[in-house]
Amino acid sequence: MTTDQLYQDRELFRRIALGDEDAFRVLFHAYNKMLLPFVVKLVSGLHDPAEILQEVFLRLWKHRGKLADVENPKAYIVRIVSNEATTYMQKLARQNRLMEKAIRQRSQDPLTPEEQIALKETARLVTNAVELLSPACRQVYILSREEQLSLPQIAEKLQLSESTVKNQLVKALKDIRLYIRKNGLSTFLSFPIIF
Repeated sequence: MTTDQLYQDRELFRRIALGDEDAFRVLFHAYNKMLLPFVVKLVSGLHDPAEILQEVFLRLWKHRGKLADVENPKAYIVRIVSNEATTYMQKLARQNRLMEKAIRQRSQDPLTPEEQIALKETARLVTNAVELLSPACRQVYILSREEQLSLPQIAEKLQLSESTVKNQLVKALKDIRLYIRKNGLSTFLSFPIIF
């Protein structure tokens, strides 16, 4: 970053701290395109990067009073982007853990006839959805859900990093859920036995 750019960014931050919406618009347009590839890399296609960037800029605006004291605006924004992406990934992991807990609890209760039908239909849709996954996602999903391997075990078996395995599994589960929703079983998604 050049000295001129640093000075311009500090000036924008100072103006934004005073509530200048035009300065905020300039900052948004200057950084939005630059940050997009960074966000895409951070979340590995698991979420709409534009939505994460909106959260970043929303946070900047909400806490604009602090911006006047920021020495390096670019580093400050990149840190917020990184934090927002990390928060998103943690939220995904938490949702997956909650779903798995619901599955364990649900599997201990006897099924009603309607739930048995829903289970069979869901299993059929999941099978179809798994067939449509990319080969990498399908392989990770099968190792995780059908062979019951842990993420470290899958990573070792496929000679991939754990984060890559996790990203592939999250993408697989997301794609399967989308497939089920699109194919008419959205009312049974409260019945998460397969996931």
